[in-house]
Amino acid sequence: MKRNHSLASRTLRLAILRIGLVSICASAISYFLNHSTIEDAVRKQLLLSTEQTIQRESLPFREIQELERNFLDEFRAIDTDPHSRSGLVKDFDQIFYRHTDSSYTQRPGLFEGDALPDGRRFGGMSATYAPDISPNDDIKARFTLSYILSHKYGSTAKGRLFNFYGVVPEKGFPIYQAADIAKAFTYTGPEALKLDTYEFYSHGFSSPNNNTFFTRMYWDYSNNAWMTTVATPDIADASGKHRILACVDVLLDELMRRIAHPAIQGAYSTLFLDDGEGTLIYHPNFMDAIKKSEGHASIRSLKIKNDYPLLAASATLSPGKVVLVDMKDDIIAVGRIPETPGVLTIHYPRALMQPAILQNLAIVIALGILTLLVEIFIIRSILQNQVAIPLSHLIRATRLVGSSKERLNASDLPTQSQDEIGELARDFSHMAERVQDAHEQLAIKVQERTVALEEANQKLMTLSVTDELTGIANRRRFDEALASEWRRAQRTGSYLMLAMIDVDWFKKYNDHYGHQAGDDCLRNIAQTIAAHTNRAGDLVARYGGEEFGLIITTISAENALAFAQMLCETLEKINLPHAMSPLGHVTVSIGVACTVHGEHESAEDLLRTADEALYSAKEQGRNQAMLYATPSELINGDGDHITSR
Repeated sequence: MKRNHSLASRTLRLAILRIGLVSICASAISYFLNHSTIEDAVRKQLLLSTEQTIQRESLPFREIQELERNFLDEFRAIDTDPHSRSGLVKDFDQIFYRHTDSSYTQRPGLFEGDALPDGRRFGGMSATYAPDISPNDDIKARFTLSYILSHKYGSTAKGRLFNFYGVVPEKGFPIYQAADIAKAFTYTGPEALKLDTYEFYSHGFSSPNNNTFFTRMYWDYSNNAWMTTVATPDIADASGKHRILACVDVLLDELMRRIAHPAIQGAYSTLFLDDGEGTLIYHPNFMDAIKKSEGHASIRSLKIKNDYPLLAASATLSPGKVVLVDMKDDIIAVGRIPETPGVLTIHYPRALMQPAILQNLAIVIALGILTLLVEIFIIRSILQNQVAIPLSHLIRATRLVGSSKERLNASDLPTQSQDEIGELARDFSHMAERVQDAHEQLAIKVQERTVALEEANQKLMTLSVTDELTGIANRRRFDEALASEWRRAQRTGSYLMLAMIDVDWFKKYNDHYGHQAGDDCLRNIAQTIAAHTNRAGDLVARYGGEEFGLIITTISAENALAFAQMLCETLEKINLPHAMSPLGHVTVSIGVACTVHGEHESAEDLLRTADEALYSAKEQGRNQAMLYATPSELINGDGDHITSR
């Protein structure tokens, strides 16, 4: 007997077949779309992350090159002044000590911070001069000048750069760093210093131009660390000879640690030089080979064939640009670090995308199955109970819940029906009330969270321009304010005073009393200065370490020095004990610069002038203010005019 199939069963079988085919097709399409979407997102993130990384890593190298250029400019200006050179020749015998092998080093105690007879100190400065060439007056002047300027620029960049040194071609090597090279290097024995074998020395003094260059990585025995040297020679004379070479060493261990952990989880980085060979600085799989070769290992010498396309890509890159290289197993971002010959690559394995793609595919399949079950239930209900009209009422009600702000009227639903549709209508009515209540509560919470977020953003903005230790403005706020006030002064012709304040003998204070007491001392000084500069337009900021910056637009030029001297006296009256100070208590030195003389071309020029005045205040005995009057004259707090060097 032939079995009759009901309309419901035939409809359900067709629905299962139809939705099953749709789910399979949707899953296939979803897989390819998700793969494309996720890969596009990865590529964009890889580009952005690499661009941010190379810009961040270029910042210290930009500072190094600017510092070296400033060093060479100042060296040239002083070296061409006969009066200054005669003084430098005399300083040579005060600073340096001749050994029995005819080599020279700094005198004992200078590196540790002992003062010269004239009161100058060169803490952290050491030097060595080879016995090959006996120094004449010209060499003495250049070597002494290099020693003094290396201390000036090295101490200015302390905490940001590792060291600073200016090398003379006669194998003179003064350096500002934590280690005393006079104790690390000798000119005898199997480990004798052969300066001409160092790449920065041989390349720097043999090159006819004055372009900045980077050496290969090498092991430095005075600091026990892997490093590279960034060097800039001065302009060669007519015979092609250089008189000075400015250098800064860059510790590579810290750079390697940063590069080893890209922002994108699961990715890894490499760093090599754009020299045709791909000389490696960092590669997670070849660090032993790199270090054993003392920095000469390269992509080509190690035959890393998978990285050959990266060499080709880097050859066409301009500084700061990033390109993507598609490999079988990886997507690789290749970027040229500005101001350096370094090329950074970030490798993202394609296998990392598979879990996300499969997860999205599983969601699509689950949704397809759920859709199948819901449609079967709806079709069966319609065929068995003929509820097309009540169902249309429910559909209209669902649209009202989703689109209307008014509450749903239960009378619009078939809630009086005693079958499944009636029960569904009643449940829907209760659900709609809960949804609308939830919408109202959500709106209230969104408003509350928006207010809280605005308050948090305001607090974060305040913190970003406040020094955590002292509670006054930080360096960032100071730089912004100085640039703003400079532009306003230039635009309106108004007056602008800049003072740089430095705590005298603060390193000794820290060493004697401890860093906690040092922090308390800085907070005390910051609060005292802030208490005397609370007028509109004034700004006091922690410039760095024990140095503070003060911007004032409300004091006349005639009173600027008196105001600064008053700050010195006020801070002295606090009478904070300082056993390591000749004065017995904490004092400050202040350098003042004003825009009224019309000699400053930029805010940086004004800041440099204030620094020079501060340096003169230190030279003149500290615990005083010094005003930059003209390019050759300074005025101290007593009104005395002092001729600058």
